[in-house]
Order: sequence, then structure tokens, then C-alpha cells
Amino acid sequence: MNTKSIPACLALLAGFVTCVISFVQHVDTVVFAKRFIIVCIIFFVIGTVASVIININFKDMEEEAEPEGEEGSLEGQEEEIRETGDTIEEEAE
Repeated sequence: MNTKSIPACLALLAGFVTCVISFVQHVDTVVFAKRFIIVCIIFFVIGTVASVIININFKDMEEEAEPEGEEGSLEGQEEEIRETGDTIEEEAE
């Protein structure tokens, strides 16, 4: 999943909300600039953390949903053999 744009979008959205609120409150330009920078940095960090968490969770989900290839099927057979005590020839029959 492409999550590279999450931090930037979250920071821009927070910055936009800060602009609107500051405009409505008639905030001084220097105060607005400080608030804007702080809000953008904080929400960029929050977005980065969220992006990392999403990537980790989707990576785990993709590994579980991934169809078993040659290596995966051999590993699965080996585990079944250990559990049941059967040999590979018995499973082939």
C-alpha cells in the first residue's frame, strides 16, 4: 500500500485548519506563523507514525494472504508431517 503521502496530507490539512481558525480569530501574523509551523511539524510526525503503523499492519496482512509457493508448501508439509508422524511417501499415496 502506498502510504508515502499520508504525513504530508495530514500536515497540510492541519495547516489549512490552522489558517482558517487564525483568520477567523484575527491573529497577528507572527503568532500565526509560529502556530502554523508548530502544527505542521506535530501533524507531520503524527502522520509519519501512522504511516509506519499502517505499513507494518498491511505487510503482515499481505504475508498471511500471500499464496503458498514452492517453499511455503514444503514448509507446510514438513509441519504436518511432524504433527501427524506420517512420511512424505504416505502423503503422496
